[in-house]
Amino acid sequence: MSRTCVTASDGVTLAVHAYTEIDPQRPTVLAIHGYPDNHHLWDGVAEHLAERLDGRYNFVAYDVRGAGESACPPDRSGYRFAQLISDVGAVIDSLGVGPVHLLAHDWGSLQGWAAVTDEAVMVKVASFTSISGPHLNYAGKFLRSARTARGVFDVLRQLMASGYIWLFLCPGLPELMIRSGVGVKVIDVFGRIGNSSTRSRDVAPVRSTGDYINGLNLYRANMPGPFLAPGAQLPQTGVPVQALVPRMDLFVTPALQRFTGSIPPRGRVVPIEGGHWVVTSRPDVIARLTSEWIDRVVSGAAPSGPSVVGAGRRDVRGKLALVTGAGAGIGRATAIELARKGARTVVIVDRDLAAAKKTAAAVVDAGSGAPVYQVDVGDETAMNTLGAQVNDEHGVVDILVNNAGIGIAGRFLETTPEHWDNILAVNLRGVISGSRAFGTQMVERGQGGTIINVSSAAAFLPSKSMIAYGTTKAAVLAFSEALRADLADDGITVTAVCPGLVNTNIAKSTVYAGMSADEQERARRKADAAYRRRNYTPEATAKAIVKAVKTGPAVLPIAPESRVGYALRRISPSLVRLFARYDLRRS
Repeated sequence: MSRTCVTASDGVTLAVHAYTEIDPQRPTVLAIHGYPDNHHLWDGVAEHLAERLDGRYNFVAYDVRGAGESACPPDRSGYRFAQLISDVGAVIDSLGVGPVHLLAHDWGSLQGWAAVTDEAVMVKVASFTSISGPHLNYAGKFLRSARTARGVFDVLRQLMASGYIWLFLCPGLPELMIRSGVGVKVIDVFGRIGNSSTRSRDVAPVRSTGDYINGLNLYRANMPGPFLAPGAQLPQTGVPVQALVPRMDLFVTPALQRFTGSIPPRGRVVPIEGGHWVVTSRPDVIARLTSEWIDRVVSGAAPSGPSVVGAGRRDVRGKLALVTGAGAGIGRATAIELARKGARTVVIVDRDLAAAKKTAAAVVDAGSGAPVYQVDVGDETAMNTLGAQVNDEHGVVDILVNNAGIGIAGRFLETTPEHWDNILAVNLRGVISGSRAFGTQMVERGQGGTIINVSSAAAFLPSKSMIAYGTTKAAVLAFSEALRADLADDGITVTAVCPGLVNTNIAKSTVYAGMSADEQERARRKADAAYRRRNYTPEATAKAIVKAVKTGPAVLPIAPESRVGYALRRISPSLVRLFARYDLRRS
């Protein structure tokens, strides 16, 4: 890293840090930190851009006046927005590389918004990626925007989140708290909230007492004026803007960030997982999305109108879904229903290629793409290969439905080790392998996701005549509830679906342990007739599954008998155990 000094228009010296060699032929990223940070905030992002993206960018960060190695202005007026905007322009001019790609966080984003809406600086900026910082005038407009109950809630939530600002405006008190160490500890505690992903980095911030104290002048010189009087004519920009919105940001709520993200016509809002300091906890996510945005802008592929990537976190519209066991029954109906609800692409997975292709045709008719993969979910290696292939060809799956399953009926002593191996491989290990292959990608992407594991009412209604099947489905239920807790901090919702007696072909393919071929065939016909008489359709089940993408329940019993059984398991477990002694095959 090299350090140079730039003299601002008022004589203050700004420390500019180049993390790479400056090559005028490469896009240049200029990063601006917020309060109470300095340029070290960007160390992890610079590392990922350099190592993972093969040094395709120049990366530069500077210490905002009063922070890090930059000098302090002689009085508070030196922190006003007019001077901060001038600083951005001066640093850009010093690089000698043409328009730069701004990347900013917190107060750095406030400065970035002011710069890209300033006519003199706007022409020096090729794109802007904002994290956790609004344009203050638009924040003022947001606080006056409530027209619905939800809008009132969003405004009240932001007012509560902004309560610390009034503390910072109090003379003397924040300085006392910082010098005593209490203020520093409080900021550190709040900084950890939301940054508890399994991929989060626990990096101690590099800050000095001066960073904490001098930065208070940013608030005192510029607030609360824009909140109280945002102005009738709000500033506009022609710069393509990307707003990265951490879901767990306690200080700048997602509602406010989405609101400010609608400023430019060529902009997008990207919800991400993490807290306010997601820049240090998930620098890999910030580096990837920044690089993606720069490349789109450079290639001319930025959107023509404002967009929200992935719509809502639990919305089906525009999402990439994958369904295993999609060749028939619940899997086929779910794939089609996902398409009807607006999924961009539904990946069809089944070991029966012909059946998968029929489902794919129906999905295409419903309006979605439908690539087909022939895979046995019981083969862990094949599932890992599938995960890598789908990622390469279509991207990270947003909605995973682990539906594939087989049926085996029989009492324990009739069920052979081979029977156990087969049903465990498909019904349990297939769910585990799918969750690992695709869940890993969801976590690494850092934008959440949904995993739906199809269990069964047999998970909570045991039967001596379906020991192997019930065991695997109970394991799927327990696995799903534990996985839900494990992935919650990554914004990934896990739901165990327990359909009940659904009229599918599973009765015709169930293996009846301990029976001859003729006896098995008679048992299958009998069971199939019972399922057809019950006639709870796969389509009704699919609608409940797709609805669960939005509602995100931990456990979803679907058919009435499944809901009754789930309740009975809680109300009278002894009655359930008594029922388990009845041999269903004799009914």
